[in-house]
Amino acid sequence: MSRKFAISDTCFIIDWSYYKRRECLVKLFDIVLIPEQVLLEVEDERSISWISLQLARGKMQLFTPSPSDLREAERLILEVASRPYLKRIDIPEALCLIVARRINAIVLTENRGALLAAKLLKELKGVTVWRALEVIRESLVRGIIKVTSEKGVKDIFMEYERDTSHVFPKRELEKAVKEVLRCLGMKR
Repeated sequence: MSRKFAISDTCFIIDWSYYKRRECLVKLFDIVLIPEQVLLEVEDERSISWISLQLARGKMQLFTPSPSDLREAERLILEVASRPYLKRIDIPEALCLIVARRINAIVLTENRGALLAAKLLKELKGVTVWRALEVIRESLVRGIIKVTSEKGVKDIFMEYERDTSHVFPKRELEKAVKEVLRCLGMKR
């Protein structure tokens, strides 16, 4: 059963809008929240058009953070900055992490700082962060994107790389492909 909500940062939603199978995102989640701060950073027409369409269809929803969300996000940014082993995060990523923790949503981001913070900070324990790799993996496993062979699975990930110029880490890609094949009962 899929989680009901996701919340996206800027880089994720811009990259995702260039993916030809981008509709799988709004099939995977009931609602994808877009914080106002994220929408303000989106400047290219293609991304704006796709986000606008999803907002009109009710598949995405504009999210206005409360003053306490903003204070908590600022505090999280400072907490991350105080730890040299963490990569920095900005307001959009911090808001996504804070709101996701409160409403039990999945954070959609490619930001390594957000990934590490969710993994290493006690206050973010239980927050799930997905990159495009996990969204595609989950879409394949749930049959939202259909494939019939190992090559088909690999091709879906490669298609995303071509469409967005975003390259998946090789080891993590191999692990995702293996997991999809196992879940779909395909032999390697």
